[in-house]
Amino acid sequence: MKHYVLANDRANLAKTGPEVPERLKYIDVILSDERALASAGIVVEFYHALNSLVEDFSYVVNLRVSGNDTVGGPLYWAGRTAILWGDLENNWDVAGPRRSWISQVLNLSSRAVLVGGAVLLLVQLGRADRNVVAVHPNFAAAALESGLESCGTGTHLAADGRPHSATSRLSALRLLSEFVSMDHGEHIADSLRSYIGLTEPVQKHESRLAARLVHRAKGDLLVVSTLDAMQENIEDPLTISDLSRVLKTSTRQLQRRFLSKTGAKLLSTYKELRLERAQSLLQFTNMSQIEISAATGFSSTVALKRAFQRSYRTSPDDFRNSRFMGTIASGNG
Repeated sequence: MKHYVLANDRANLAKTGPEVPERLKYIDVILSDERALASAGIVVEFYHALNSLVEDFSYVVNLRVSGNDTVGGPLYWAGRTAILWGDLENNWDVAGPRRSWISQVLNLSSRAVLVGGAVLLLVQLGRADRNVVAVHPNFAAAALESGLESCGTGTHLAADGRPHSATSRLSALRLLSEFVSMDHGEHIADSLRSYIGLTEPVQKHESRLAARLVHRAKGDLLVVSTLDAMQENIEDPLTISDLSRVLKTSTRQLQRRFLSKTGAKLLSTYKELRLERAQSLLQFTNMSQIEISAATGFSSTVALKRAFQRSYRTSPDDFRNSRFMGTIASGNG
């Protein structure tokens, strides 16, 4: 079993108040054999991206080959998601001991997802009757003959504890994003879809820091408008007075509301947004540091370097050079 702990990446998020302990959420991707390991990497990447957007949770992904180890008991599967990772070519054969192994996974897991040909496991396990699933055209005839009912769409969210399903590994990501919406709200789900390319990128809240703060503030309209205004004025940062005038509120009200809803100070957040933009420009463009300083509202390269070093514990030069050596860690957002 391969085990991936996808740690959250928010060490420099501007905030005040006590730390809230992170809760772990477990995802087990069940494979028919080891040849599917490489393709299951997209699930790992999906939850890595989600960890960069949510707070107080870290998702842990396990890649397991069916029948290669013990299933685990009820305590193991409590709150755990099982993704049975089928493909578009093969009927997943679970004769013998693997049949019992898969059956236990479906019985014990809190949330189960059948992908691609894995929907036909329901036939082998005697569970086809009255099950509605997302069926790929490659398996439509077999599903119809076996009593499985196709929902006619690429994904199916099942009710009453039955397995959810997706026609393909790519459509499975859309289904997983629906779970994100259910668990963390539609704003985080939309941010994730945009971030990993399931939808076209949008300009608002493209910042992971902004997305986390909006989520923390439960979509408070003043917080959303404040973050919009700050992101639209990265190159020429507004003063708090200017910001309050744009938002048609008092300076005192703006600062108090932002702090109470997000736990973050307004000016600290504004600087973090500018540094986040600078980090992205250093990593993904060849702009000079003079240009980046100007584009992110710093008075000079010296000012940028000082702030960057304090926030990310590395210099802009070292951070940029590291991209050529393959040692860039995930962005701190």
